Amino acid sequence: MEKSGILITLSQPRITLGESTGATMSDDEDELQMDFPLNNSGVEANDLMGFGPHLPTESERTLMERVRKELKIELKQGYKSKIEDVREEILRKRRARKLPGETTSVLKNWRQQHSKWPYPTEDNKAKLVEDTGLQLKQINNWFINQRKRNWHTNYQSATSLKSKRKR
Repeated sequence: MEKSGILITLSQPRITLGESTGATMSDDEDELQMDFPLNNSGVEANDLMGFGPHLPTESERTLMERVRKELKIELKQGYKSKIEDVREEILRKRRARKLPGETTSVLKNWRQQHSKWPYPTEDNKAKLVEDTGLQLKQINNWFINQRKRNWHTNYQSATSLKSKRKR
C-alpha cells in the first residue's frame, strides 16, 4: 500500500516500513522488522513507528501560510460579487429605514383621527396604500409598530375618557 511520503506493508505477523520512492516495495527489497505487537498502546510504540505528533518544519509552515493566503484571495475573488450584493442590500436597508415625511404624516393623520380604534380595515389600508405609495405590508408594519411604541398614549386617552364618563 503506497502513501505519499511513507510506504507501509503489512504482513503476518510483522509490520514492514520503508521510505517511498514513488514505486511500491517488492518482496525482494530489504524490510525493517518490528518486534513489538500491534496492540501496544504505549508511547514507545508510537515513537518507534514515527506516528507521534507531527510538528511542521519551517518550510512546511511557509508553504501552509502561502497556500492559506492564496486560498483566501481565491475565495474573495470567487465570492466578490455576492459579498458586494450583500453589502449593497445592507446599505439600502439602512437608508430605507425611515419612511418619507409626507407618507408618515398621512399615516399619523389617519391614526390621530382614529385614535379610539387605531386598527384600519382592509378598505382603509387599500386607501392608505393608494395615498402613500407604500406596500400593504409596510402599512401593516407601520401601524403595528406605532401601536407598540405608543401603547401608553392609547391607554392614557382611553382611561381619561372613562374617568370623564364617571364624573
